[in-house]
Amino acid sequence: MLERLTGHFRLLLKEFDGTSCPLCAVVKIRELDQIERASAKRQSAGPLCGTHLSMALERVDGLVARARDTRSSIDTELNGALRCELCEKLSQIESRLAGSIRRLDGRMRFMKALQSAPLFCQRHATLVSKVTGAANFAEVQRAKLAHLRDALAKAALLNSEAGEPLIAAALAYFGRPVPADAPLEMEESSACQAEEASELERWDEERHFKRLATLESEAAALRYRNALLSEENHRFKLAHAAVQALREDLERDRAELIAKKNSADSSGIFESARKQGGRLR
Repeated sequence: MLERLTGHFRLLLKEFDGTSCPLCAVVKIRELDQIERASAKRQSAGPLCGTHLSMALERVDGLVARARDTRSSIDTELNGALRCELCEKLSQIESRLAGSIRRLDGRMRFMKALQSAPLFCQRHATLVSKVTGAANFAEVQRAKLAHLRDALAKAALLNSEAGEPLIAAALAYFGRPVPADAPLEMEESSACQAEEASELERWDEERHFKRLATLESEAAALRYRNALLSEENHRFKLAHAAVQALREDLERDRAELIAKKNSADSSGIFESARKQGGRLR
């Protein structure tokens, strides 16, 4: 039980780096796992609702097999099954993870993690806050929801295309409502709380190490780029010096040519004046 809970919580923390409700992401992953597992064993996953039966039948080849599995679900219903077995499992995962969030709500490290995580959907935010003891979680979610509202107002004012993904995010938030009979937090041992705290610390440290590695990689890339720019700048300085020297040579040659031309013109004028003076005499 402890290992399963820790595994679900580890997956929840991983989804804090995602783009949608972390709890929804965990539930979807576990849902697909259960369907795939049942399909691999070529046996029914137990009594299934219409949604999960449809998902299971998508993985079954042939009309005979599909009809057999559908008939099996009908038999289960006729024999008194009250609820989809997979829905029950997913509901338990949701409830236990909601309890994990409540137990860690007072920890500053967890609050910072929540601030960096995506907005939880209304269903799961309500599930976490259904009982007292998650004030920090509720505050963070309310701030994120207010930010989404303000971003929508800005997009509408500017008539921006950015409004569409914001509308999609709002629709994802509202999602499915929490059923009135949703289970509250299940009783967990103190070992669960200690393991959750330990898992949170490991996840946070890994994330910091990952960021540090990214920063070091970016710094190395910047150093390499700086070396290339320095070398390129050195080549530009050499080229500029060569162009400047060539320009000075051309200016000197031009000055010499102008001087020679002026000298030749002066000599021609003087010779013409001398000859003219000789004729006059």
